[in-house]
Amino acid sequence: MHPGTLMVILLGLCALGALVAFLVSRRNAAAKKIGREEFARRTGAVEHYVERGTRPSFGVFPGKDARTGAPFTYAVEFTYGGYPVMAAEWRMGGGTMRVRYTGTVQVPSGLPADAPYLMIGEYMRYGVDPETGGKLPALKGFADERLRVLCPDETFARRIVTPEVAAIFTEHRRSRMMPRVTFEGGVMHMLAVQRLDPDGLFRNAELLTRLARTVAAQQQPPR
Repeated sequence: MHPGTLMVILLGLCALGALVAFLVSRRNAAAKKIGREEFARRTGAVEHYVERGTRPSFGVFPGKDARTGAPFTYAVEFTYGGYPVMAAEWRMGGGTMRVRYTGTVQVPSGLPADAPYLMIGEYMRYGVDPETGGKLPALKGFADERLRVLCPDETFARRIVTPEVAAIFTEHRRSRMMPRVTFEGGVMHMLAVQRLDPDGLFRNAELLTRLARTVAAQQQPPR
């Protein structure tokens, strides 16, 4: 076969593969949108698409859409266990055919918006102080010895991360890893590394609302 003919065939196959990938991507995106609309109908959720110009009523946005620079690509608000829940996702980049996303699920923390930054998780040695940009060593010595906490105010951290709070993280440990939850700006939030879906939203909302109830109970003065 002539080399030129072979090249034409290869280019044709590449173009066909790209077209199939594009069509599959469009079909998956359409199915995702339909699934989300059904979720919103069943739960009374409010959806937000950045192109529609609306945004959630609360929350912090730790990322930006790689294409538009907006704080989110898609967001949804719903109620779970009596708590308002906000979930958002944004495009992280990737090629035209395979865009990567990450997201966040959040509930109000019940703490003041200006309370110290606090991150609870596992396998953390250092973090970055969001106020100063300096190194923030992880705190140890909690009810579960695997637990680590990043906070510039150790007294505050130990008041929040009680044995009851530590037990929730231990109970939700999966694949040798505890969940990682951040308290800041009056909310508590965790990353959703997969595309937002109902099962993941409910699972994360269950953890966060349980933490919110526990932390709120701890702030009440003793009777």
